[in-house]
Amino acid sequence: MITMQANKFTLQLNYYYKANRERVFQAWTKREQLKQWWGPEGFNTTIDRMDVVEGGVYRFIMQAPNGSNHIIGGKYLAVIPNEKLVFTWKWEHEGSGEEQEDTVVTIIFVEQGAGTELVVTHENFSTKDQAENHNNGWSSSLGVNFKKYLEQGV
Repeated sequence: MITMQANKFTLQLNYYYKANRERVFQAWTKREQLKQWWGPEGFNTTIDRMDVVEGGVYRFIMQAPNGSNHIIGGKYLAVIPNEKLVFTWKWEHEGSGEEQEDTVVTIIFVEQGAGTELVVTHENFSTKDQAENHNNGWSSSLGVNFKKYLEQGV
């Protein structure tokens, strides 16, 4: 779902996984696990930096099937084990001269019986197109790759 408030767009997604909350949280916070599922289908991710503590930074290099690199980075604003992650999100566009505002991602881990509901809120998009593009990326990453990783070990 995409909503708009004060000329900014927010994306909210909900997913359910057949895995306990601790397992789901670790897949987001452990370098070796995250690199196995992060990014849209067909992408390979290199973790350049990943310090999952409040104030820590991350930088991920996602390589598309065509060989192009897509680089994101940011800072962890909140890390509450097994409950919540909040981090800034900014694309690196080398040499483009294009300046982009940080967006903010909040991940809530909700225990649901033997599984976990993941509530993802990605906010502060300048345009609806940006929100829709991120919706496609998150849906591929979380709806396909992450689900396979958690539930099938792929």
